[in-house]
Amino acid sequence: MSKKVEATDKDALLINQEVQSVVQRMVDQGVYLITPKLDIKGLSYPALSNVFPEKSEAQIQEFLDKLKSAVILKSKLLDKVIVCPTCGSPSVYSKYNCPRCSSFDIGKASIIEHVRCGYIGSKEKFQKGNLLICPKCKNTVGEVDYRKIGTSFECNSCGSRFEAPRMSHKCNSCDDVFTYKEARYEPIFEFELSEETKRSVAKGTLPLASIVNTLKDAGFEVGLKSDLIGKSGATHNFDIVARKSSALVVANFTFEPKEEDIIGLFAKKYDVDPTFTLLIALTPPSKEEEAVSKAYGVMIVSSNGSRSIGEQIIDLVNDYFQKSRIETAPEIAPLPVSQLEKITSSKSDSSPPNPLAFAVLDDTPSAAPEPEIEKRVPTIQNIEQKSPLETSVEVVGPEPEKSIEEETEESEDSDLDKLKKKEPKRKTIEFDLDDDYEHYDF
Repeated sequence: MSKKVEATDKDALLINQEVQSVVQRMVDQGVYLITPKLDIKGLSYPALSNVFPEKSEAQIQEFLDKLKSAVILKSKLLDKVIVCPTCGSPSVYSKYNCPRCSSFDIGKASIIEHVRCGYIGSKEKFQKGNLLICPKCKNTVGEVDYRKIGTSFECNSCGSRFEAPRMSHKCNSCDDVFTYKEARYEPIFEFELSEETKRSVAKGTLPLASIVNTLKDAGFEVGLKSDLIGKSGATHNFDIVARKSSALVVANFTFEPKEEDIIGLFAKKYDVDPTFTLLIALTPPSKEEEAVSKAYGVMIVSSNGSRSIGEQIIDLVNDYFQKSRIETAPEIAPLPVSQLEKITSSKSDSSPPNPLAFAVLDDTPSAAPEPEIEKRVPTIQNIEQKSPLETSVEVVGPEPEKSIEEETEESEDSDLDKLKKKEPKRKTIEFDLDDDYEHYDF
């Protein structure tokens, strides 16, 4: 019956928003201990005081006791302190008093005996400057003339000697004086997540509302214990599935990252092909586990004190979007200097803007520049010799521009010449014998 009641209390506390805030804060920061602080003001737990600033220390202590009773937290005894019975302050100091007259004017004395005369008294009574003089026989006492009997207390008010003083305590806060019988002796505990709670968090059974809320506030669609169908048609389950625009994040929880967790998540990653595959761990990975995760393309996100797990996921996705925008941004080619000069001159003129300049601004191709007329230098050509002793030279000027029709005819003639070259070559011999001209073909 008690176990059922305990389980019911635990289930009720796990869905409590305050409990979720404490547990999630410990998971995000990677700190699983709630340590106490003892000062003049009293006992406090700073980690919880920051989470619940409106609660008093007594309310926080009651809250911790509930979590301990539900086995969400476990406690460890660190110390016990004396607490004022009147105001409850631990700022208390102890006092020694004379058991006879209750005076606090007492001193601790070393008792010695003068061997020669048998006088017993405190060493302070023998002290006369740098010498020891027996108060009874008035002789000088050397190191070998006395023996130590022990230590006792002596009251300077009534002169009584006693072995143990009476002890009392005084509170610095309310000035109340009390004895050990009246004092409160309070234990000081530190708290940490129980092993059962750690396993629940690692399995994802404990509602981690802060991660989901953080991602939803950033515009993500988030699902817990969600299924995704892979390229093979198989269904894969993930502890967290978050989507924003084109980014898909899948994640599983674990208490301590292990190689089998990484390999198992890689198999799902290969079939689902998400943007980010995360293994959220409560403890930081080792160097070997980091190397394995990089080889399989699985990123381990562990708790740290600077950024929560949800904020780390948001940072990853934002960096991904930023890099995607930079890579897909079109490159703007610089305008040629000649076109820039045209645009500048067109803006400075008072005449209407040149349409060519606007064409350049609109990224439309500009008109092709007019071909320049090639300047031909006069050349010397050899003229056919009429006789072996005669040669004539003719100076030829630049050729006139040819029309399109003439260029077309020349291209046709050049094609005919190519065909003629393919025909068998004929040898021709010409004889020039005075005015008679004969031609022979072979």
